[in-house]
Order: sequence, then C-alpha cells, then structure tokens
Amino acid sequence: MDRRLIRVGAVAALILTSTGCTTLSRAVPDPLPASGYLSAGDLQALAGGFTPSPQTLTWPERPSAEGPGSNRWWLATAQAELRAPEAAQHFDCVLGTRLNEKPRPALTRLMNRLLVDSDALSRRLAEAFPRPRPIKVDPALQPCQRVNDAVRDSPSWPAGGAVAGAAYGELFGGLAPDQAQQLSGMGRAIGQSREVCRMNWPGDVADGERIGRSLYARAAATPGFAADLEAARVEVVAARAEGLTNPSCTAERWALSGR
Repeated sequence: MDRRLIRVGAVAALILTSTGCTTLSRAVPDPLPASGYLSAGDLQALAGGFTPSPQTLTWPERPSAEGPGSNRWWLATAQAELRAPEAAQHFDCVLGTRLNEKPRPALTRLMNRLLVDSDALSRRLAEAFPRPRPIKVDPALQPCQRVNDAVRDSPSWPAGGAVAGAAYGELFGGLAPDQAQQLSGMGRAIGQSREVCRMNWPGDVADGERIGRSLYARAAATPGFAADLEAARVEVVAARAEGLTNPSCTAERWALSGR
C-alpha cells in the first residue's frame, strides 16, 4: 500500500480522535449561553459596516493537498467544531498544552459567549445578503461534514466559521501575548477550513475574518469582558504550566504545511 495513504489515514484518525470532533463522538453538544457580550444595538451597528466582497460563484480549482481525504481535509473536518470546550483544542499546539485535560470553565464561558455573538452577527448579515453555498451551486462538490437540506440551502456569506475563528484568534492572542501572531494565524486557519470543506466561497472566508476581528474588538470593550478575560488567562497560564501536549500536533503541522 502507498505510504502516503497510510500516513493520511493515520493523520485522519489522530486528528479526529484527539480533537473529539462532534461529527464522530458527540451527538449533543453542550448548550450555548443565553447571551453573548453584544447588545442588539451593537450587533446592528456592526452589521451596518459590512457588505459582501465580489465573488464569482464558480468553484476554483483547489490544490490536491486540500482535497477530499488529504491531511488538510481531515483537519478542516475537526475544525468544524466551534463550541467550547472542544474548540479550545484547536489552539493546543500553538500553546504547547492540552486545554481539555481538565475543565477550564472561565475559558469555555468566554469562548461560547463570543460564539453566540459571532453566530448572531453572521445570521444578520446572511439574511441581508443571501449568497448560496458552493455545495448548493455545484451539488457535485463533496463537503467534509454531514449536511442536511437546511444546511445546504443556508446562506454562505459571511463564513460563520471564519467570523468565530478570527474572534477566537484575537481572544487567544490576548490570553497568551507571547504567541499572539501564531494564535491569530490559527484563527485564520479555522476560517480557511470552511473553504477547504467547500462550505463557503473564498470571499466569504476573507470577509468573515475581517468581521470576526471587528466583532472581537467591540466585545472586548463591553463591561465585564476584561474580568472574564483575566479569569480565562489564569486558566490558560495554569494549563501551559502542566507540561502536557496534544498528540495531534504532528498531524496538524503536516496538514497546515500541505504535506
């Protein structure tokens, strides 16, 4: 058997097992908080500042290293999980730790409140500027996750995963400033995974990244955010001191390097 096929299979198993991907292991995710950090007025003000970038609705040719069954494809499958605590693991390798080794309630609460805001803003924008998903325009495209008719028919712009990923990247940069650039890069990778998965057009991802950074800046300025950030920072510092690593890190490096 081809050695590369063996390695890709091993990478897939390692990434999906280590990240606890919802698709395989968790049928019912934890409920999200009732509210995020942003008020309806905040969300409306943010929504008014963005319109879709031009996007040709023809799927561009992608590198084979990002195609179905590739290492990057399996990483994108794992990164489809955006809810904490599972989503915190996407930042393990940059931080050199294993955040889900024990409960980190402050970090989980902070991430999930940002996710509530990201989802609310993405929905507002999608309703105002509906754009069909790649898998709707071209049914022959294979998504990297299970989709039903409701998901297939839902709007593509902006890429919600890119909005949340960029917000998370900014958040973790604030939690660990010594790795801020790399953590921001991982936030971008989470958004780019939505393109690898054929769920969003490239323009949707690029716009989503900008929207996510703006959302984080607005959320970080709300009352109570600084206290939540500090509580989460204490947990992240403690996690980094535990000396643990995520076993999927080698697989992640291969995937992001195009191997």
